[in-house]
Amino acid sequence: MAQNELIKLNPAFKDYIWGGTKIRDLLGKNTGAMQQIAESWEFSTHPDGQSVIASGKFAGKTLAEYFSAIGWKKAGTYSEEHKCLPFMAKFIDAKENLSIQVHPTEAYARRHENDNGKNEMWYIVDAEADAFIYVGFNCNTSRKEVARRVKDGSIVEILNKIPVHKGDSFFIPAGTVHAIGAGCLICEVQQTSNVTYRLYDYGRLDHDGKPRTLNVKKALDVLNYKRMEIELDEESGLYHIGAASAKTLARTNWFTVTRYEVDGDIKITSMRSPYTQYKVLIAVDGEGDIDLPEGAEHLTVGCTWLLKQQAPLRIHGHCALLLVNL
Repeated sequence: MAQNELIKLNPAFKDYIWGGTKIRDLLGKNTGAMQQIAESWEFSTHPDGQSVIASGKFAGKTLAEYFSAIGWKKAGTYSEEHKCLPFMAKFIDAKENLSIQVHPTEAYARRHENDNGKNEMWYIVDAEADAFIYVGFNCNTSRKEVARRVKDGSIVEILNKIPVHKGDSFFIPAGTVHAIGAGCLICEVQQTSNVTYRLYDYGRLDHDGKPRTLNVKKALDVLNYKRMEIELDEESGLYHIGAASAKTLARTNWFTVTRYEVDGDIKITSMRSPYTQYKVLIAVDGEGDIDLPEGAEHLTVGCTWLLKQQAPLRIHGHCALLLVNL
């Protein structure tokens, strides 16, 4: 009889200067001696930070070593070709505003960075009062105007400033100017890439007391200068499955993200992919239990697993989960 396999993962941590303590204090991550954590790379085969298997016979191996051992083909055709997974997932704790930035398209990143482009999705795990994000321009603009506003510090005047609340989600296409504001705790699912072009950073200094590097020319090369309409529709794509509600938050060539809100006992049937049985399960609110042949696995906010789903997945409790399909 086919059974599900749930593999717990340990993240790689990043201590960028704008990070805080919520990844440790709210998500319960063991950050060791690191006091200020900006990001935890929960599911990653990127060489700049790899997740590690937490238990079982592959305990201590990186996620890339795991798939190398069992065969990249089992993770799908993209992974077999590129020897990495098509997406990564992370938690981001913005104690301070992040830089105004943009990510390149696939073609530009391949040509200039030998890396992937970066489309990404944000899920707001927690937000302080008055927390916000910037996404897209609020007017049609131009390379010349953006360059001028970066120089004189007025760039935020032409950005969409969006208040955010726990449970909101946003899709950020490559080429879109954006920034996470202070007070946001976010779960991000993105293409496997670590290419960011900083456009403006408020004159901040890095850990060494030097101005942080900006990438203005490349940012200007890849920006979408058209006005971006922002419409929030909380009910879009919502459907019910027993004691759960599920909503597709993002569907791309690299990943599909579905949010499940569990209130009681549910069964998530195996949504078979033509490419792979592997998925990623991320707890973003509440707590509950996952039924497995060897016993129940308790989940709390911040837990991340690699799931090999071969049978319906039974979950009970009161929680919100993101299920990411390759």
